[in-house]
Amino acid sequence: MGKAASATLQGDLLSVQPYRDDRGQGTPGRTFLLEVKDAALSSVLMSSLSMLDRLLVEKTSAVRERHMEEVVDFMTKRMLVPSTVELDMAQRLATRHARVLNEFGYFTAEQLADANRSQAGNRAALADNWRKRRQIFAVPHPEKTARERDVYPAFQFEEHKPIKAVHDVLEAFGAHKAPWKQALWFTSNNGWLPGNARPVDLLTTDSQAVIAAAKRDAEGSAA
Repeated sequence: MGKAASATLQGDLLSVQPYRDDRGQGTPGRTFLLEVKDAALSSVLMSSLSMLDRLLVEKTSAVRERHMEEVVDFMTKRMLVPSTVELDMAQRLATRHARVLNEFGYFTAEQLADANRSQAGNRAALADNWRKRRQIFAVPHPEKTARERDVYPAFQFEEHKPIKAVHDVLEAFGAHKAPWKQALWFTSNNGWLPGNARPVDLLTTDSQAVIAAAKRDAEGSAA
């Protein structure tokens, strides 16, 4: 059982010490010195300390209980067994992600820097700059055990440089699509395009149609 904040009166100075647990470690806080110049007020304040002590204990207990509930909820979610439907959906989505990278390939930031003969000491600087300007996008590599980094689907590039239409598409979507949803949009058949084509197949041959399709889909997402 930890100790609540304590208060001691020495002459006319009231010292309030922060809460300390059983290991003697204090919670983040400060020590205050309160000067009481009136004897009557001092008596009232001292009589209120017991109530203050109880309130502090109750507040600390409530915060700890709420934190514990959050930890339990987090652990429970990770321990729950996914339903058959959820597993099937996850499997199909994982297959689509892998298909994109297998069909079109991908580049790492270092590979893009090397291909463009970047002289920057930070080998990710070039790709990061393009990414910040929404000229390209990255997706998390599915093999997290082997690659704790993002990769750039190769269909965004021509001779290792960003295709301009990609920037216009990303601008159209803004923050409406997560990275993998962006990748799937580019590589999925689209009813707004001639012959229900995939945007990725028209990026350089009919970029205006791709941009127009992105704007229409973005309007639908925002509606």
